[in-house]
Amino acid sequence: MKMLYIVEDRFPPFRADVVELFAKQLPVRGHRVDWLMQRGPDAVNISSPTNWLGNDVYLTPRSRYNDNGLLGRILNNLLGMLGDFMILPLAFKGQYDVIQVRDKFFACLIAWMAARLTGARFVYWMSYPFAESKLYEARNRLVAYRHLVWLKGQIIWGLLYKIILPLADHIFVQSERMKQDVAQKGISTSKMTSVSMGVRADLVGKAEDAIAPNTTAPLLLHLGVLMQSRQPEMLVRVLERVRLHYPDAHLLFVGEGQHPSDRRAVEEEATRLGLSADVSVTGFLPMEQAWELVKRADICLSAIAPIPIFLVSSPTKLIEYMAMAKCIVANELPEQCQVMETSGVGRCIPWDEQSFADEICCLLKDPEYARMMAAKGPDWVRAHRTYDVIADRVESRYRKLLGLMD
Repeated sequence: MKMLYIVEDRFPPFRADVVELFAKQLPVRGHRVDWLMQRGPDAVNISSPTNWLGNDVYLTPRSRYNDNGLLGRILNNLLGMLGDFMILPLAFKGQYDVIQVRDKFFACLIAWMAARLTGARFVYWMSYPFAESKLYEARNRLVAYRHLVWLKGQIIWGLLYKIILPLADHIFVQSERMKQDVAQKGISTSKMTSVSMGVRADLVGKAEDAIAPNTTAPLLLHLGVLMQSRQPEMLVRVLERVRLHYPDAHLLFVGEGQHPSDRRAVEEEATRLGLSADVSVTGFLPMEQAWELVKRADICLSAIAPIPIFLVSSPTKLIEYMAMAKCIVANELPEQCQVMETSGVGRCIPWDEQSFADEICCLLKDPEYARMMAAKGPDWVRAHRTYDVIADRVESRYRKLLGLMD
């Protein structure tokens, strides 16, 4: 199979499913994947095409202005759209079997046309409900320039559900819940495949790696991007309740906000409650460094507000915690509940501070029980959620789409 993959990520991409599935796993299986993406801030002077992990990557223009400012955001969006016109000549040159777009919208119109003109299959990869998210952020005043964000959300919604998804030959979605939600908008489930998040096989540990949590000065840890819409500051209030029983407990956020206001919401809540010395935010770290901090944690938290845009999510952090045999506290989201229950590593709890605090204290009161639950994680992840296992399922879907025999 030859694929042209057009992604929203800036070069070089870092998302695990992008890198592991399409830059590593599929090429190892003999498939060729060429890429089209916009340059990242550190790749302005890299020549195009460039070689990345053995793959050819075609880079589209980028301004030298930062995406955090309105001018930079507008310029880079316009340059990204201009770069999307490279899809047509690349499609004719490469004669691909599949032209796939991930989380882009204007590019899909060109990709669909290129696929029809060259005989390729047009596939859309939907990792997140971007339209719904932008509309939610604008309505709840979580972003600057909220009127522009609202307008963009409306445009994306119309393009995605009225044009792109009906035209696609196949659609990959993030979870079974996302498949159900998309189907309610008139898209047939027969042309959708859910692909949940996973981890690299080399990250998966052993049951013996599980350790009983420290009950003297427990370290509570949250891994991942801070987003106000996920309400991470709620965990600061959880810490306040936990410290009534374990006064030396500490909360560590391993990650950074998408916007300065995301991190500020956590830090301001810690200040308000007098917990600034007991709440830390690392900022962005290379993934290997982040995983080292996870390994030191006593209890890992997968806390995501159960609002509609997150009910469809497939949290990577949960699978990473399980792979490293960590004690976990997670709230009720469809996929989190399914994974926690089938693996036996724990149970999902309601979204409120007292429920989180009670579950954390329950694990700390019986550290040996907590260790036994955590020990179930690695084997389940190895059987169901490593990227080599996921790649087998994804490859099988492409073969069926192209009419090839397994």
